[in-house]
Amino acid sequence: MELGKRLLYEIDTANRALPLVRAIIRDVVNDFRVLRGAGRQQRALRAHHDGDAVTLSRIGKLSSQVDEVSSRIEGYLRELDELSIELRDLETGSVDFPTIMNGLPAFLCWRLGEVDVAWWHAANTGYANRQRLPQTARASL
Repeated sequence: MELGKRLLYEIDTANRALPLVRAIIRDVVNDFRVLRGAGRQQRALRAHHDGDAVTLSRIGKLSSQVDEVSSRIEGYLRELDELSIELRDLETGSVDFPTIMNGLPAFLCWRLGEVDVAWWHAANTGYANRQRLPQTARASL
């Protein structure tokens, strides 16, 4: 189902999209971990370097790595956007699939490590307010 240009997901379509989403999110989480580590190293070197060539070279390599990994993450975000899926947390790999629940805008939610899409929350709330989908809705898969 579509609303404007945004796809709306039903439970079965969200779960059918999950293999692709899982692969993208796994890459996002791994690359974010690399990005965070390279950024920390870069900041530490900048704070304590005394202008020596070896340290400046290392900072340059880390800067290139940060740029490269950032670019890859931006690509993953574009892929998710094309699927109308919203990444909520780069570290945990939490995503939201737009849907309608009880006639109101909502999100089906999933996070890396979960087997399938089995949770939801209203559009005006967040992950902390997610609720388990009714068993009857999940059983219809």
